Amino acid sequence: MVSRRDITAALSFGNIGAIYVWLLIIVIFSYWLPDVFPAVETIRAIGRNYATAGLAALAILLPMASGAFDASVGGTMSLTSVVCAYLLINTGLPVWVIVLMTLCVGAAVGLFNAFAVVSLRIPSLIATLATWLIANSLSVAVSGNRTISSERVSGDSFTQIARLNWNRFPAPIFYVIAITIILGIVMSHTTGGRYLYAVGYNPQVARLAGVRVKRVQAVSLIAAGVLAAFAGIILTARLSSATPRSGDPYLLPAFAAAFLGATQFKAKRFNAAGTMIAVYMLGTGQYGLLLAGVPTWIPNIFQGTALIAAIGLTQLQDQSRPRIRKSRSPIDPSEAPGAVAAQGESTPTDPLDVETVPLK
Repeated sequence: MVSRRDITAALSFGNIGAIYVWLLIIVIFSYWLPDVFPAVETIRAIGRNYATAGLAALAILLPMASGAFDASVGGTMSLTSVVCAYLLINTGLPVWVIVLMTLCVGAAVGLFNAFAVVSLRIPSLIATLATWLIANSLSVAVSGNRTISSERVSGDSFTQIARLNWNRFPAPIFYVIAITIILGIVMSHTTGGRYLYAVGYNPQVARLAGVRVKRVQAVSLIAAGVLAAFAGIILTARLSSATPRSGDPYLLPAFAAAFLGATQFKAKRFNAAGTMIAVYMLGTGQYGLLLAGVPTWIPNIFQGTALIAAIGLTQLQDQSRPRIRKSRSPIDPSEAPGAVAAQGESTPTDPLDVETVPLK
């Protein structure tokens, strides 16, 4: 039975602070712009405009949970967007085949990252920044440094991927919801998810427990490449064109959403639900400011301020909370296949109980 204390903890600012900030933003703009903001069309517009940002944030989530940065997501989106448009114009292949080929390009980028990070042991931030530069350069080469557009790129057979709608809510919103649910289940309720968090928290202990650390990080980077490619496809379908470097503006907001999302629901753990709430919380504020007609640089200041405020307030409340419990590791060495417990090795604490989850 759920106790009153559990309910209070679940509804505390330290657990769902971004939701309270989001509600406050909605109230402020509803009062400020009563004629345009509090409307169903505003919900549709925010869902549509920030779905691509949501996909980008989900793409970086798995590598970050495994202790790696993937800074190549923006470049992967740019490259796959251009490749998708190029294939549509220069081949007679069915749209679904082109989409599949584009996803394979994203997987190849992820595989390249995995080789650099896992096999060559290059720090993930440096390796993926290099991949970002390479992917962006390839997007310029494939496109001839110009926007690619044609009747086939803007045709219904392709653009309906992003423009199909249910009750005027566009398909990308449902893509984001579906992927968020899938990642949430995988990361929280499967053995693979426990291994992912264990590797991100302490790869040495995870290795002692029988986890194939290199494989976990490699799979997370490849999955990130595939999700970034899907985001690139949706971007092309939405705009009916492809432009080199078009994915770059999504990178920093994706990291901001992922870090803010890590303070929600499962504090100190990157999680899909928290990331999506962060994306749309920041998106609601930005969209409201644009409706208000403020200068174009103001929304970026809002995004940075909201991120600092939400995480700062959560950390202040977290520091004031007494820490008296110790829970088991995200993976118990005795439960892992081929586990060998090291003598004298203490059991690590759960990431929920530590101040930070180390990222490498």
